[in-house]
Amino acid sequence: MKKVSDAFVDFALDYKDYDRLPPEIANETKRILLNSLGIAVGGLASDKGKIGIEMARKMGGVPESTLIGVGGKFSAPVAAFANAELLNGLDMDALPHIPPIVIPAILAVAEARKATGKEFIAALSVGQELARRLSKVLLSIMTASIMKYGKTPDIFGNSNEHIIGAAVGCGLLMGLSREQLLHALGISAYYCSLPVCRDWEATIPKSMVKYVPVSWMAQGAVQAAEIAGLGYTGNPDTLDSEFGFPAIYCREPVWSPEKVLDKLGEEWFFTSYHYKPYPCCRFLHSSIDCFYRLMEKHQFSPAEIERVDCHTSAFVAHPDQYAVNNQVDAQFSGPYCIALAAHNYKPGPAWQDKAALTDPAVQAFMRKVTMHVAPEYSEKRKKDMNTWYARVEITARGQTFVEETDFSWGSNVDGYRLTEEEQKAQFRTCAAIVLPDDKIERAIGLILHLEDQPSLEELMSCLSL
Repeated sequence: MKKVSDAFVDFALDYKDYDRLPPEIANETKRILLNSLGIAVGGLASDKGKIGIEMARKMGGVPESTLIGVGGKFSAPVAAFANAELLNGLDMDALPHIPPIVIPAILAVAEARKATGKEFIAALSVGQELARRLSKVLLSIMTASIMKYGKTPDIFGNSNEHIIGAAVGCGLLMGLSREQLLHALGISAYYCSLPVCRDWEATIPKSMVKYVPVSWMAQGAVQAAEIAGLGYTGNPDTLDSEFGFPAIYCREPVWSPEKVLDKLGEEWFFTSYHYKPYPCCRFLHSSIDCFYRLMEKHQFSPAEIERVDCHTSAFVAHPDQYAVNNQVDAQFSGPYCIALAAHNYKPGPAWQDKAALTDPAVQAFMRKVTMHVAPEYSEKRKKDMNTWYARVEITARGQTFVEETDFSWGSNVDGYRLTEEEQKAQFRTCAAIVLPDDKIERAIGLILHLEDQPSLEELMSCLSL
């Protein structure tokens, strides 16, 4: 069997040309861009995103790449840093968390290198696919542990490995040779941050770094490719060596080169994104779906609801679901999100606005909501890994009203996928906090026809003031 690093780089070089991409792959890349770039603009509503912008202005650099939302050009690594914080600021980015690491890095390099829309789409498709193949294996640690023990492993990472796919995609746009791409891959693997997601989960209040420092991963991906192009070397065999990346990053015995490389070049895995209609952890979405359906069917007022019981997966990312002291706490609190839905806060930046965080009505309603572990979740998940089972019971009007679902809205399952019109609406909701309507509509059109663009200049202009 070919080494993982060699296979990754050969795949990247084989698909660096847009015309080699299957049409459905190019379309899915535009689809995730439409989703992600709107969310990144909306990320200016988060303190996490604002601080990312502030830090970028401190770092500066040669004017190459645009800061989303606010404009201004900075060095590609710096723009990648800030835009990653923006994209992850609302926690509305699709699962797995490839977009906030891979997209800002490759976007910044594409703009700096004056790549065409086609070149950008090709590099981004490759970067996402390599990232997805790594996470398809490495994230299984988290899923298996939750299903077996009701908690995540003591040591694990969540999406850190995506830096490797991002670095290879950046290297393609920089025109790196095969040898240089191997070094970029090796350097980025060494740049990968510690797998300390469990430590973050146990911390209250929740920190802004969240489950992975997306800004450093995106910046590091750009820099790994840049210094490889200057002749800096890494270990090109780190994905294959006895003491390399998998041995350190992957403490559980799940690493499988065979699974990582399975049908590489024949089947694309990144297209299985689960999109988020709500700005919060995906583990909460199916419960929110059920709550909304019950509210629509029965038109409850918040006052007449006595209690809400949500039965779904074991959830340990926020130890105290009623402790909501900041925006990140809010993203991982089921009671808070249900309370927002009850009080008609529109999903998007408004869910994490200071007005929502301090709303006495929301705080009071949270105490009516209880999260439970549903035994059915694990059983259904064993049969179908796309399942996000939830059952919600609302006690009101002297009765108990029940709604359940096997899948959450936005899942990559027939009947649950977001339509293009729904994605456009989400883009408008998120971008409207900063951009005027004409820029929003122009940006949507440019993203959906990105292959026709000679550069990213007009798109980036539309994405910022």
